Amino acid sequence: MASKKKKKDEKDTISVHLRLRPTKKNSGFIESDALDDTLVKLNIPERGISRDKGYVNNSKTNYNFKFSSVIGMEANQGDVFERVARDPVISVLDGINATVFAYGQTGSGKTYTITGGVDSYEERGLIPRAISLIFKEFGNRADVTYTTHISYLELYN
Repeated sequence: MASKKKKKDEKDTISVHLRLRPTKKNSGFIESDALDDTLVKLNIPERGISRDKGYVNNSKTNYNFKFSSVIGMEANQGDVFERVARDPVISVLDGINATVFAYGQTGSGKTYTITGGVDSYEERGLIPRAISLIFKEFGNRADVTYTTHISYLELYN
């Protein structure tokens, strides 16, 4: 998982990261590009179409999607934090507003990514890692006084 480094003055206003959730059985429909960590390819097989009998399927079966980064199935919670949340947290401490949120279908791993697992310290999610980084930075920035308010909101339909 190579990560593109930006110049110090180059900032994205919005970045969109795709985390591929590990699966028990690979569908073969999704592949990430080994040379480009911002591209994911979706290949939907044509089922029930017989070209031998003259049926033509004009629907698209191959799609390419670009993201700020594609986080592979092998990534751990620490990798996700470094890729997605470290820069926004540091930006907040520098006075720039930032929001990190997870979006996806039910069961896709949003809560796990944001809050983490309960089995081990290494499984902690973005929120506990962000809070740790914030207080670590408070200690490193003794010349600045901070007031901290933290909120967490989880929405359901």
